Amino acid sequence: MITNDDTTLLVLNELLMANKDAEHGYQSAADAVAAPELVELFEGYALQRGKFVVALEDRIRTLRGTPAKTGSPLGALHRGWMGLKAAIESNETHALLTECERGDALVLKLYGAALGDPNVDQQSRDLVQRQYEQVQAAHDRVRQLREGPTYAHR
Repeated sequence: MITNDDTTLLVLNELLMANKDAEHGYQSAADAVAAPELVELFEGYALQRGKFVVALEDRIRTLRGTPAKTGSPLGALHRGWMGLKAAIESNETHALLTECERGDALVLKLYGAALGDPNVDQQSRDLVQRQYEQVQAAHDRVRQLREGPTYAHR
């Protein structure tokens, strides 16, 4: 029988893995761009996602669960594609922004599903909601930069 805590642990571990992937993805993006503004932004988002990982791990342990150790296959595919894209297009900033936006869109779907799951306890839901809002803000900022005049695809 699957309990509400079991469901919550599955949801939190999925978010944990997605944030590990996002942390690595943003760090890869920071390493690939030349614009100091984007290096700072991407490194900030990588740090943010690292903090999300710690908070999720703490919550999982509080629920007597074991935090996942590896990233999700979907995230690994995303990171690999992003690295390939960056190498092929030799630091094409618009492409990196597009990939970061796409990665966050996938993470937002996971957060949305977590928030919609009635079996997730309130304390976990509060954590998920706070993180969701920050991921949404990052997604919107990256999209704004991608569509803006400085980095728009020409």
